[in-house]
Amino acid sequence: MKRYLSMLLGAIGLMVAGIATTGCWIVIIDEPEMPKSMLNK
Repeated sequence: MKRYLSMLLGAIGLMVAGIATTGCWIVIIDEPEMPKSMLNK
């Protein structure tokens, strides 16, 4: 029983890590540039 639980938790962790990495790349690629008028304030 413990073996199956650890396998299940490992699989869930692997999926979450993959989703988090993909989300991070999407945020970096999709991030708009800040207007220079906001930087001068």
